[in-house]
Amino acid sequence: MNSLCIESPSIIGSTADMEALEHKRSGKILVVSDSHGDCELVEKIITDFGVDCDALVFCGDGIADIVACLEEASRNDSFREALPPVVVCARGNGDPESFSLDLEPVEDEDGNPLPLAKTLTASPLVSFRLAGRTIIVAHGHRYMVDLGTDVLHSVAENLNADVAFFGHTHRPHREEIGATLILNPGSCSRPRGGNPPTIAVVSFPGGTERYNTEFFEIKKTLFGGWDFSIFH
Repeated sequence: MNSLCIESPSIIGSTADMEALEHKRSGKILVVSDSHGDCELVEKIITDFGVDCDALVFCGDGIADIVACLEEASRNDSFREALPPVVVCARGNGDPESFSLDLEPVEDEDGNPLPLAKTLTASPLVSFRLAGRTIIVAHGHRYMVDLGTDVLHSVAENLNADVAFFGHTHRPHREEIGATLILNPGSCSRPRGGNPPTIAVVSFPGGTERYNTEFFEIKKTLFGGWDFSIFH
């Protein structure tokens, strides 16, 4: 469950939750990108996957959809339970720099009112830590990801990052360069290159074990909903 506090630019979650994330022995991240206004789909993704994840990473172009989900979480306790404790957003080329949040008052587990965020300021490059690993998140347009991941990998190396998440290309992508995992979850609503809409879930095992990555294909159902299945 998320506290709906913003104590670090582009990151929604309390300082205590961010510190707990860093010191976990293992963890799991839900990675989503390029929703482009499909907030209902983003809400469904969070509902189905968020409860089992320690963080939600959004790689840009649709942060307004994340803001809509945060506002829904402040009004809907069951949905707030599904929202991971830490939400990280990188600004895309189609996202404004800041967003106003209209959150209903919420309380912590002891019934005390929480100091809710009023504004989310989205950065083009965001860094956080999970299970001892340093993770960077970028939309990717500033790092020429349409031409490859060399520039993004160089940025990751300079920042001593173990993982780099990005979006922008609307194509799922996973590679390991040395000890660095570079991953694009694809677009959840506007895929390109013949790919289906996709998201990713990345598990961080303890110690020096390699990451486990799963891509999920999103399919519309006959009745206007969505189903998720493993995408190879």
